[in-house]
Amino acid sequence: MGKKEIAIVRQSFFVGWTAWFFFFPIFSWAAAVWLGAAIVIASDAKNKKKVAIPFDFVSTFDQGRYGQTVGEMIWTKLARQGEFVVPESIEDVRDYCRSHQITVSPATDLATVERIVRTDFDAQIGIWGQVERAPGAASDVYDLTIWCVDFSTPSAPKVVYQTKVRTRTVSEIPHQYVAAMLDALNQRPSADPSKTRATAEKKRRTGPSLVIGDFQRGDRGVPAGWEEVAGQQREPLGGLVRWDDERGNSANKVMRFTLDRKVAENEGVMYYSRRFPIRPGATYRFQGRWRSNGPAAKIFVKCYDEQPGPYGGTATKQPREVYRCQMNLKGEPNVWHTYTEDFTPNHPQYSPRWGRVMLYAYLKPGDVEFDDVVVQQIQSTP
Repeated sequence: MGKKEIAIVRQSFFVGWTAWFFFFPIFSWAAAVWLGAAIVIASDAKNKKKVAIPFDFVSTFDQGRYGQTVGEMIWTKLARQGEFVVPESIEDVRDYCRSHQITVSPATDLATVERIVRTDFDAQIGIWGQVERAPGAASDVYDLTIWCVDFSTPSAPKVVYQTKVRTRTVSEIPHQYVAAMLDALNQRPSADPSKTRATAEKKRRTGPSLVIGDFQRGDRGVPAGWEEVAGQQREPLGGLVRWDDERGNSANKVMRFTLDRKVAENEGVMYYSRRFPIRPGATYRFQGRWRSNGPAAKIFVKCYDEQPGPYGGTATKQPREVYRCQMNLKGEPNVWHTYTEDFTPNHPQYSPRWGRVMLYAYLKPGDVEFDDVVVQQIQSTP
């Protein structure tokens, strides 16, 4: 090999190695980026959240009002838990269904629901049902149907949860059956609602009330276990709020609210029980009777934690409301009604330690009577 050929070989060798050292890091980097992107894409595909569409439940007994309440409650719980993608608001679902004349009920076949969920909403999971007042039963007894189906695989729906029951109290809908549906959807262990109900009923029959709510005992015009003042202005009892004989039954005592138009249409009237202990995470049952000849009525159970006052120190701790159970009372006028509600005081940052019952009347002038107020613990802390 002559000098010229040797020079060409050396030059080729030099150029080849120079190109290798220059381009290899680039090729390696590109390969790493490609591989990383592939891993991320695979991971995203594996961890991608499914889209869930909660529909308003059917409720023909009240023209859909309570069915909307159940649908909105499910949407709120899904949005808070964050395990699934949901529409920005339940109104988005309602508007689309209204404009496209879509109604989803337990009578709708799964193929139709699949088309609505997958095609109309580009989603995978549908939640729907029906709630109707049980014929001939008390006002808080309902016939409930819930469907939760995963349509991720075309033409192969997976029923995640389905139930058809008659409730004994309206509070069973959110606290037992909707909770059980969400547990099934999130693949969490869930208590058997029938066993939960049996345990709760046993504790209700045998457990003491945390509130003295029969209003049969008291002193100097004030019932035992309740405050001496009432209303926004904290007036002594005997005016807006009176501990008095039940009208038509002098052997029984009740709390009577008397509202004129000015008070009814502005601040209304409130009255508090004395405080009672609460355990965070335990389940309680409220029950009470009421009747009204005009004013609207509500009952609240407010639960509190304590926080340091503005000057710090344990001696200046102040109550902070951290949980509220609100009960909107509806019924025929001049008739005694019984309302029952289960609630579980919880807060992500604070610990509810004690509670109070607040009776409230407003909106229209007239009288409201309350009686037989009971708060019982029916389930222990998990």
